[in-house]
Amino acid sequence: MQRLLSANNSYRLVQVTDTHLYADTSHVLVGMNCEEGLQDVMALIRKKEKVIAGVLLTGDASQDNSAMSYRRLHATLATLGARQHWIPGNHDELKAMQRALDADNRCFDKSIRFGKWLVLMLSSNVVGAVHGFLKKAELDFLDEELRNTAAEHVLVCLHHNPVPVKAAWLQHHALQNPTEFFKVIDRYPAVRAVLFGHIHHVLKKHRNGVAYYGSPSTCIQFHPGSEDFALDHRNPGYRWLELHGDGQLLTGVNRVTNKSYSVDFSGIGY
Repeated sequence: MQRLLSANNSYRLVQVTDTHLYADTSHVLVGMNCEEGLQDVMALIRKKEKVIAGVLLTGDASQDNSAMSYRRLHATLATLGARQHWIPGNHDELKAMQRALDADNRCFDKSIRFGKWLVLMLSSNVVGAVHGFLKKAELDFLDEELRNTAAEHVLVCLHHNPVPVKAAWLQHHALQNPTEFFKVIDRYPAVRAVLFGHIHHVLKKHRNGVAYYGSPSTCIQFHPGSEDFALDHRNPGYRWLELHGDGQLLTGVNRVTNKSYSVDFSGIGY
């Protein structure tokens, strides 16, 4: 059930992204136990967030694409008491996700209303590839939803970054057809913001009046400016968003504090 943040028709959402879980909770990613990071972020969300209208899971839910990891993540997020909204990342496979969660496939709904806001969930997943691409069907869906919606304000979510990052190695794995994406977005002034994961660090940019937000992972963090693969020493975190009825979007990032994680900073990839 969607719950109001306040009497002015505003909603509080949280973005959880790039959890990279394994079926075996003892497995590590570049030295870090991803299950541990997720549980710490969950504890932080429960501490910081009093009322949550929805949880946006923006891809790379699993590192091994296992049914067990998807089910465990769904059960974990369900403890927040809010409806979940999932899209796949480059480490996921949508059909595998859907099979694992067949009892609650509502979490794969692509169009969700929160009062005067519409949230659209796009799949930029390319099976077998790290980079992202929005197929014609996804772009047509986006265009149709934006053209026909009665919502006054829109938030668009996808996994891959449509705007460039400074980390050269990571930019090679970005959305490969951002121009086609921007052509659709630019036609509709109701779009207020675009939210994504994939980059494992915080990013904020503006383009043609639209805010673009990248967010930290619940596990390892990528260095935001490295030429080659490199990890950052910052801790896991999540992004919160407040969607206000007047079109204002407030957002910020909370990170786990007072804890160090076992991370292999000499790693050359993941």
